[in-house]
Amino acid sequence: MRSGMVVAAMMGLMLAGCGPQTPEQARIDNIQDMAEAEADALESASKNQIGQIEAQADTIGAQAEVAKGYEAERLKTRAEALRKDAEIIERQAKAKVQAVRDRARADVSALKAQ
Repeated sequence: MRSGMVVAAMMGLMLAGCGPQTPEQARIDNIQDMAEAEADALESASKNQIGQIEAQADTIGAQAEVAKGYEAERLKTRAEALRKDAEIIERQAKAKVQAVRDRARADVSALKAQ
């Protein structure tokens, strides 16, 4: 019986910490949630695009292995260019994600400064 009272008291303390948010905190949470959702979407889209480009580069690279002469050289060059393109897309996506998170931090700071 006593352990039930201890559990009930602990639950009461935990619920007290989950009280209603202030309007400012709700806006901060909203800004942060939206930024993370946007960042996740950017990362997901770029990973999909990079995956497709790398798969295409792998296919062309495999074709280059069986080709001869200038055709093989041309295919290898194309595969290398696609891999380089994927690297650039990855860097661009990281920069966009960082910008989204930086913007959210700035918005939160501005809100707190009001």
